[in-house]
Amino acid sequence: MLFKLIKYELYDLLKSRWIVGIFIFYLLVFYILLEFGRELRKSLLSLGNVSLLTIPLFSLLLSALYAYHNRNFIEFVLTQPLKRSHLFVSLFLSLSLSVMLAYFISSFLVFYYFFGVNFSFIKFSILILSLIPLFVSIGMFCAFLVEDRLRGIGLSLLLWFAFCILYDTFLLYMAVAFSDYPIEKPLLLLTLLNPIDLLRLSFLVDAGLYEFIGSIGRPLLVYLKKWWFLPSLCSLFYTLIFYALGFRVFKGKDM
Repeated sequence: MLFKLIKYELYDLLKSRWIVGIFIFYLLVFYILLEFGRELRKSLLSLGNVSLLTIPLFSLLLSALYAYHNRNFIEFVLTQPLKRSHLFVSLFLSLSLSVMLAYFISSFLVFYYFFGVNFSFIKFSILILSLIPLFVSIGMFCAFLVEDRLRGIGLSLLLWFAFCILYDTFLLYMAVAFSDYPIEKPLLLLTLLNPIDLLRLSFLVDAGLYEFIGSIGRPLLVYLKKWWFLPSLCSLFYTLIFYALGFRVFKGKDM
């Protein structure tokens, strides 16, 4: 039953306008950036910066909207002899896989056309794709936590804004406000707590732009070169947290 649910939901998502739109969006954006860039490392940095803003946003909105729009289907499935954990897993996996496929296939086609397949592309794909389950779990958590659709979408956008923009603003404020004090270690710890910041530093390291990393990111240089998958582990950690929170809300919800 679990695999049937995943198959049905994945098929429903892959033919949706959201997934088609994501596929076309990245196909066009990647083609334009690589056409004008023509240099692999700097092109990857540009593509990474675009992806760090848009992939979390698309994953959040798609997962939250899908949960709201398919509330009747979810309630119907719950009337069947099926565990809630299986339904939640099927929703999570189908949403994550659909966005992953749309992003990976579009990026692979463009990269293969310009540069072929290389380790830099594989590494780039793994790091970006690790963000998708995280923000899918956040979107599902917000959708099941808040009954009202507008408030749920608003909460999702607030969390996206906090991860992608507000967090960096807070770190910059701390660096300026407490510049007279030895705050490198606290700022370093705060940087480690945000997978998007780690990914951004990783892309700067790969591009060789060490002058833009700053004093906070320099202690991470050795680790990001040796353990390039560190941002993915950070994303996995947050994914497990929000998945557990979302499932707890979903399990106790009267549907």
